[in-house]
Amino acid sequence: MKKIIFYCGLFFLAYNDYGQSLIIKGQVKCQNQNENSTKGAENVVVVPAFLPAKATITVTRPAGYFEFNTGIPITTLQDKIVTVYVMSRCTSCKEIAKRIFISEDQDRQNRSDVKQYVTVKDWLLNADCSKAELLPVSADSLLNVIVKEPGQDMDKVSSATALTGAPAFLNFINTLTNVIGILPNANDFKLQSLAPGKVSYGKFLQASPLFESANTGFNFSPSRDMSEAAFWNPSAIAFSRKPYNISLLTNIKNNVKLAGFYRINEKFSVSAGGIYTMQDERRTATFEGVPPENDPNTTFTSDSIIMKLKEYAAFVSPVYKINDKLSVAVTIKSLWQHFNIPNKVSINIVGGNGIGNFTDSTINRQHFDVDLSATYKVTNALQAGVNFMNVAGTKLYSDAFVPDQSVIPVQNQRSLGLGLLYKWQRFNAGADALFTKNGLYDLSLGINYVPFNNALLSAGIALKQLSYSFAFRIKHFRLAYINDNHWLVNEKRKGKSSILNGSIYGGFIFDFK
Repeated sequence: MKKIIFYCGLFFLAYNDYGQSLIIKGQVKCQNQNENSTKGAENVVVVPAFLPAKATITVTRPAGYFEFNTGIPITTLQDKIVTVYVMSRCTSCKEIAKRIFISEDQDRQNRSDVKQYVTVKDWLLNADCSKAELLPVSADSLLNVIVKEPGQDMDKVSSATALTGAPAFLNFINTLTNVIGILPNANDFKLQSLAPGKVSYGKFLQASPLFESANTGFNFSPSRDMSEAAFWNPSAIAFSRKPYNISLLTNIKNNVKLAGFYRINEKFSVSAGGIYTMQDERRTATFEGVPPENDPNTTFTSDSIIMKLKEYAAFVSPVYKINDKLSVAVTIKSLWQHFNIPNKVSINIVGGNGIGNFTDSTINRQHFDVDLSATYKVTNALQAGVNFMNVAGTKLYSDAFVPDQSVIPVQNQRSLGLGLLYKWQRFNAGADALFTKNGLYDLSLGINYVPFNNALLSAGIALKQLSYSFAFRIKHFRLAYINDNHWLVNEKRKGKSSILNGSIYGGFIFDFK
C-alpha cells in the first residue's frame, strides 16, 4: 500500500511539472510626444521566434499589454534563452527583439498547477507612438501572415539549442521589417468612398444640453442647478442664490464639462467653462488604385478603419442684471473640431499575402462665435429663458469625407434654445426646446425634487432621441446615469457592460457664499 501511495505521489509530481505550460507576458511601450513620457504601444505584433503561430497583438486595455501561451511545458524551456520580436511601423527601432531567460523561479506568486508565467520587462521602442503603432487592420494583416510561418522543431531541442527561430522564419523577419513601413514601390490605393457611420459630426452643441446632461429639462432656464448655466443660458446666473460656483460633470471616458461663475457686484457677473467630447468608430472604407502584381482587383475595402472625432468648446460670458425680473448675457465662444480621414492604403505582398499600411490626414477646424441669452422671471414660480446660439452661423463638418469630393458636408451651428421652469415647493418642473434651421431638433422634459437638506434628485427625458437621465446630488457631489441612446459612439474601447460604457457620470458642484 505504501508503495502505491509513493508511486502515485511521484506520478502527480511528474504530471504537475510537465503539465505547466509557459506563458510569456509583458508590455511594449513607445514615446508619448517626447522621450521623457511613455505609454503602452497599441496594435504592434509580438512574435515568439521559436513559435510564430503563437504571435499576438498588443491590446488597448491596458495599453501595450501582450500575453501568449506557448503550450510548451516549462521543463522543455527551463534555463534556455528564447527570442521574442516586436513588429511595428518603426523600422529603425533598436529594441525589436528581446532575449528572455526562462526559469520557473520568475513566477513566484503563481498558484496554478497548469500555468507558469515569465514577464518581459522594460521593453521600450525608441520612437514616437504615432510612428510605431500600426492601425488595427494592418496589425491583423501582419498577424495573419506571421502565424503561417514555421517554428522550431521542439522535439529536437536540446540543452545546447538556441531558440532564436527557424532559418526560414529569420529570413522572413528580415524581409518583413523592411516592408512594414510604406515603401516607395508599394501599391498605393487612394480613398474612394466611406460607408455611412454612426458618429454624429458637428452636433455636439445641439446634443449636449438636451441628452448629454445631468440637468435635463432645465438647461435653458436653470434655477436650482446652475452647473451648466455657463454654456446654455448664462443670463440666469444673475438670479443665482449663491454668488460663486465651480462645477464638473464627466464620465471619465469621452465627455467632460467644467464651468464656473463669479458675481462681481449686484449688477454684473461673469462665467466661463469648457466642454470636451470624443467619439470613435470602426468604419468601412473603399480604396482604389493600382493593384499589386498578379492581383486583378483595382479596389481594396476594409471594414475596420478607426475613425476618431474630437469636438470641444470654450465659453466666456459677461452677465448683466437689468432688474429683479430680467437679465441678459453675451457669450463669446471658441469651437474646435478635430478628426482623421484615411487618405490611402499602401499594400506590399509578403509571403503571398497583402500587408496594408494606412496613411491618415488630420482635419482641424476652429471658429469663434457669439451667443445672446436672456432670463425673465414671470412670477416667483415661473421663469422663462432664451438663448440665440452661434449667431455668426459657424459651420462645422457634419461627416468625414473623401478629400477631393466636390461637396463637403457641413452643419450650421446657429440655433435657438427656449426654456421654461415652474416651481412648486420641493418640486421643480422644466422643459427645454432647441430649434435649428431644420425645425425642432429635440424637446426635453425634466423634474427635480429636494428630499432633504443639501440633496437633490433629478430626472429627465429627451422625446425625439428617447434618451433619459437620473441624478442624485448630496451637498457638493453628484452621481448621474445618462443614457443617450447611443449618441456618443465609442467602438474602440467598449466597456464589458453597457452601464459602464460611458453612462455613469460623476462630479461636483461647489457653491460659495
